[in-house]
This record gives sequence, structure tokens and C-alpha cells, in this order.
Amino acid sequence: MIPRYKVQEIHDIWKSENKLNTWLKVELSHLESLLANKENKTITQEELDIIKKNVKVDKDRWKEIESITNHDLQAFVQMLEESIPDNSGRWIHYGLTSSDIIDTSLVLLCKQSLKVVVDYCAIATYHINNLIKSKRSKNQILSRTHGKVAEVQTYCDVFRRWEHLIRRAFDDIIMTSSKLNFGKLSGPSGNNTINSKANEAYALSQLGLIPTVSSQIISRDMFLDYFYSMLKLVLAAEKIAYDIRIYSIDGINEMSEPFRDGQKGSSSMPHKKNPILTENICGLTRLYKSYFQTAIDNCLTLLERDISNSSSERIIFKDAAHICCHVIYKLSIVLEGLNIHEEKAQENIDINLEKVNSQEKLNKLISEGKSRKDSHDLSS
Repeated sequence: MIPRYKVQEIHDIWKSENKLNTWLKVELSHLESLLANKENKTITQEELDIIKKNVKVDKDRWKEIESITNHDLQAFVQMLEESIPDNSGRWIHYGLTSSDIIDTSLVLLCKQSLKVVVDYCAIATYHINNLIKSKRSKNQILSRTHGKVAEVQTYCDVFRRWEHLIRRAFDDIIMTSSKLNFGKLSGPSGNNTINSKANEAYALSQLGLIPTVSSQIISRDMFLDYFYSMLKLVLAAEKIAYDIRIYSIDGINEMSEPFRDGQKGSSSMPHKKNPILTENICGLTRLYKSYFQTAIDNCLTLLERDISNSSSERIIFKDAAHICCHVIYKLSIVLEGLNIHEEKAQENIDINLEKVNSQEKLNKLISEGKSRKDSHDLSS
């Protein structure tokens, strides 16, 4: 992610150091399973102890090897084996393929990311609830459908709808995090040719995961929940931001985003107070939608696999989390400092009072005995 939209907590999850340490965590769980299998034991306790005592991640050496192999996981395995002083390192990655480590680790990194998203979402919810509880939320404002005035409501009615949008997305993210409980250590085509199903289940259990039916890779549709849960949150933010942009249009002026002291809206028109925060949210939402479409397209791979999904996934998995958190962070700023212009809202109500009372006229005429058609015609 470019620095402008980088979220540090997400960066720390997806940076090379954490990714490599997560790969190592999966490899070590696999080695533990090789020892735990009493019927088909391969590694000895002594060999496992030597590996665990000496194995280390050397990012520079990994990059050096990768420059030769042009294969990041093979370079990783070679780097680990080099750190073992005797021949015990030969058991690292035994019976596995690259995607066993990469895809299982990917699940773990996604779970870590969603925890951060939940924290950002909670902050936005806090600020919306503060708006709902505020005295000013009881003030009246026009409701509009099709861009036309409909009836009178309160600011609180608007805020409650916003809160429910965020809450539904929050619940989906929590549910998705619990559903991301799968992994694979089943080998080159997912058939457990060398690594047994018992070994696979044992190793994954150490990581809080369970085996899934797979080919060489975990089917990409299983990752769609990760992208979709964040998409719902991003779309909620977009809706709220777009509402605020409309409310701030000159001639409406019923709400507006905060505008800092010293902030400038235009280089040529000093009076301008442009809604740059909410516009930023809407712009980044467009980018996120394209990531979701890419995630959908990545579900189609050639037979047991190809790597057409790999290049884009190096971007979309981490940058989706960056965008989601950045958007919610910006939304929280907007909600915390939201300007409520109740005087202008009341002025707009007064101007349109005759229109918004049409429903009362309609129902009054119906209750007096006139047909609905006649009542509607007389009230329009």
C-alpha cells in the first residue's frame, strides 16, 4: 500500500518478517505432527529438538536464495535448512508443497487482519452511538426519497440507520473470522500422497485450524468471505460518506464533515470548504470493489491449479485490509467532528412544509369517507 493510505497495524501483519515467521510456525507444526504419528513416525525427538533450538529466519539470506531460485517458498525452506547444524533439517517441508505453507499461512494472516478491522469498526460505532445519544440528534430534518422531500424525521433516525449499516458489517466480520478455520497440508495435488491425513489434522489443530478438501491450493472461493465481509463495511462507509456529501451541498447545508483551522478547500476560491474526507472514502471504495471483483476472478484456476491468481493476491489480500481500515478511520474522524446544522434543517422543513404534510391530508380525507384516489388527487 502506498504510504498515504497505509495502516501500520495491517502493514505489520503482512510485512515480510511476520509472513516468514508465520510460514515457520506452520512448518514447525508439521514437524510436530511427524513425531506425533506413532504408526508412521519419521522424525525423532532428538532431531525435532535440534531443529527447534537452531532454526531461524534470515530475511536477507532468504532474498539472496530467492534471487537464484525465483521461488520464494523453496528459498525459504533452503534458508531454514541452512540454519540447522546437522542433517536434521532435511525433515523440514517433508511431504508438503509450497501452497500447503502459503495458503495455510494466508488464512492465519487474514484472521489477524480481521481482528484489526474489528477494532477500527468498534471506534466508528462508538462515534455513531455518541451522535445518537446527543441532544442535537432530536432535532428535525427532512427525509428525501428519489432526491425529493418526503416527510419530516429526526437526525437520530438518520444516525440509527448508519449505525445499523456498520453493525451488520461488524457482525459479518466477526462471523467470517470464525469461519476462517481451514488449512491444508495435503501435498502437491491435495491427495495426502506422502503426508497422511492424520499428520495433516494434527498439525493444523496446533494452529487452530481444520483440514479442508483441496487441490494443490485451497479453493479461492473459500477466501471470498474475507473480502466480502470487509466489502460490506466499506460499502457502509461509502453510504454514510455519500449521505454526508449530499447533506453538505450548498442549498441543503444540513450536515457537513469537520473542517480544520487552517485547512484550505481550494487554491483559487478561498470560500470553499470541500468535503475531502467523505470524497476520499467514496474514491477508495471504488478501488476496493475492483479488488473484490479480482478475488471473484481468482476462483477460476486450471484443474488442480495454476498461478494466475498469485500475482494479484500479493496485492489484494493486504491492500484490501489497508483500504478497509483507512476508510473506517477516516469515517470515524468525520463522525466524531460531524457538523449538525439544525437551523438550516428547520429552514428547509419550513420551506417544504406544505409538501411534507400531504400524507396527513391524504389520510384525513380517507378517514372522512373519500376514496383513496380522490383523496390522493386532492392532496397532491
